Amino acid sequence: MTDEQFRRVRPAAVAGSFYPSDPDRLNAMIDGMLDYAARTLKRRHIPARVSAGTRASWPKAVIVPHAGYVYSGTTAALAYSLLASGRGAIRRAVIVGPTHRVPVRGVAMSTADAWQTPLGKVAVDVEAERSALDAGRLIVNNPTHAREHAVEVQVPFLQKVLGPEISIVPLNAGDATPREVGDALRALWGGPETVIVISSDLSHYHPERVGRAIDDETIERINALDHPISPDRACGAYPINGLLDVIAGGLLPDKLLPDDARPDGEGGTIVHNAGDNVGTMDPRCAHIVTSDFHHHHAPSAFRGYLELLGRSTSGDDGEVAPAGEDRPAMADPDDRVVGYASWALWEVPADDGATEHAEPAESSQAVQSAEPAQPAQAADRTPDHEGSVLLRLAHTALAEHLDVDVDGPSSADIIAAHPWLADPGASFVTLTENGRLRGCIGSIIAHQPLGRDIAEHAVDAAVHDPRFWPVVAQEYPLLHVEVSVLSAPEPMRVQSREALEQALRPGIDGLILSDGEGRSATFLPQVWDELPDPHDFVSHLLAKAGLSAGRTWHDGEITARRYTVRAYR
Repeated sequence: MTDEQFRRVRPAAVAGSFYPSDPDRLNAMIDGMLDYAARTLKRRHIPARVSAGTRASWPKAVIVPHAGYVYSGTTAALAYSLLASGRGAIRRAVIVGPTHRVPVRGVAMSTADAWQTPLGKVAVDVEAERSALDAGRLIVNNPTHAREHAVEVQVPFLQKVLGPEISIVPLNAGDATPREVGDALRALWGGPETVIVISSDLSHYHPERVGRAIDDETIERINALDHPISPDRACGAYPINGLLDVIAGGLLPDKLLPDDARPDGEGGTIVHNAGDNVGTMDPRCAHIVTSDFHHHHAPSAFRGYLELLGRSTSGDDGEVAPAGEDRPAMADPDDRVVGYASWALWEVPADDGATEHAEPAESSQAVQSAEPAQPAQAADRTPDHEGSVLLRLAHTALAEHLDVDVDGPSSADIIAAHPWLADPGASFVTLTENGRLRGCIGSIIAHQPLGRDIAEHAVDAAVHDPRFWPVVAQEYPLLHVEVSVLSAPEPMRVQSREALEQALRPGIDGLILSDGEGRSATFLPQVWDELPDPHDFVSHLLAKAGLSAGRTWHDGEITARRYTVRAYR
């Protein structure tokens, strides 16, 4: 599209204040911040560990700050550097920021068909905007965009990282429920050609010693999908809450979402596809972040995980503390600062064998299966010996990842020494530290050799569980490892909720519930320790799947599969 084809160009409002107005200086500044980000992420091994198994080698969505580049640019660059591999494939960026000057009710587009920055004009995807507007997901409000900086500061980064042909959908989210903002995002979600950019700073103008503590609490809540976040904790709370609503509620188009499956955005209980505080459930069993995404632009479901990249404040002079590392020393703890953090949301293709999170089993004892998950394939696979081998394998794989020296054979040697580890198997690995959950990831369906499954999940639980910062080497001596080996799920031929609850075996059955529309969830048998009543067990599992906890059914509307577990700790 040529410049002559643009009729309504929104001029740059904050060039020269929030970022340089000179194109050469702006290019050089962004290049420097992206180089800094690449070095920082390489130190944390983030690109290597997030690309394996993800739908694309770039994030589907990012949360980035929007202050002046000299303050928050390096924090934002952590996320933008990960988008670089999508150059040429990503053709549209949906950018949602808050309103600082002109308030609105809902999610507002403008009538501009292009935005101007010092790096040139960027086309607005007007057709996509109009489609979302016609669907009732957007309103039109030009004044709220005229001088607003939260969206604008993201555009030069996108031009630089994704190229001049990128189009944008610039939106301001004012007073709106998570559901309302989430619906706008769902309408514009698209496929790999679309990236979602959520623009938000964190706390504002507290003494740094106070601001850091507030921000760390907010970061933990975002990591755990514990929303809604209050605007006094994040100035982009409305956009953030919308993204969390999408993650938690799945990506079904609104017309396919029955009323009883919709998260309550009006202040009631917010139920998350991956589990959140529901009713009186023990919070140790809440905050599971990985969700099943049912994507209406693709034939199958998707999972994703939200990964904290780094955090800083305006008092840190551009130095960012990557996830899992301590913050730098404060120059003046009483200096009033603004907080920043960035996240990446990765989509992962979901199939029966894909990795997903289990509810933590912090207080569980070893659960022995009434039906063995896998028959013994060698003389050394007695239950006691199996447990010893699996735990040693998980510990060794984790130590190797953390570069911790341990005596004994390598993980590869352990697998080679026990032929039954080459048999297909499904497992979960749970890490606890001083009695508190530190990570839990696993597979429901056997899709690879059991030895490899356990070794990978030991590392995944330490570094891929987005509820926690990655485990570091110093924690290794404090970690307690539990390995659960799952039997193959078998259908439960029950037609109603009442029949299901009567057929369940408390303390024995793990359960998978699915609604046939891409929403499903599982509880390991260890969750019976927290929810011993079958009705409560089913209620919380329905809520975890993004369905109404009180839902009843007949004629097999909900499919149920159960499995058993051998747990070693």
